[in-house]
Amino acid sequence: MYAIFKAQGKQFRAVEDAVLRIPSLEAEPGDTVTFGDVLLAEQGGDVHVGAPCVEGASVAAEVVSHGRGDKIIVYKMKRRKGYRRKQGHRQGYTEIRILGIDLPDEPQEAAAKPAAAAPEPEAAPEAEAAPEAAPAVEPEAVEAGSVDITPVARTLAEEHGLDLGAIEGTGKDGRILKSDVDRAIAAKEGD
Repeated sequence: MYAIFKAQGKQFRAVEDAVLRIPSLEAEPGDTVTFGDVLLAEQGGDVHVGAPCVEGASVAAEVVSHGRGDKIIVYKMKRRKGYRRKQGHRQGYTEIRILGIDLPDEPQEAAAKPAAAAPEPEAAPEAEAAPEAAPAVEPEAVEAGSVDITPVARTLAEEHGLDLGAIEGTGKDGRILKSDVDRAIAAKEGD
């Protein structure tokens, strides 16, 4: 049995009787603290995943001691400027011993929530029916004024008396270009 909990903005893995070092807490040695932000818990092969926290789960721990970590050196300099700063830092921590992990009695409650979201697949057939209604416009029913064509190609097609619905456009999104009209004129003269 273990749990992943959040304390002081960081995540830790808790196992019973484990001793952990977490960022400093405002508690005296010997005090008992409880962490309610349990993100994930495992018990007997059943994994409880929170969204973001597991409801009703908590981790109890006893404060063992406070201390400071190993020193790290922070060194800053700027070349050719004579600027150099050396500074040490020791991060404070609180050592805790995990006393127990409390999980909710009903693990099925979390599994029942995704089952309640099942009506979504029923909405999907309606979405599939919508694209069938879209191609109801027939290409022959397109008016000459609503065809996407360049102005030069329109003038040229009108001069030669071409049907714009019969010309296939090679431009962006099927736009009829001057070269398409020239091709249609050449095909008409060739017949």
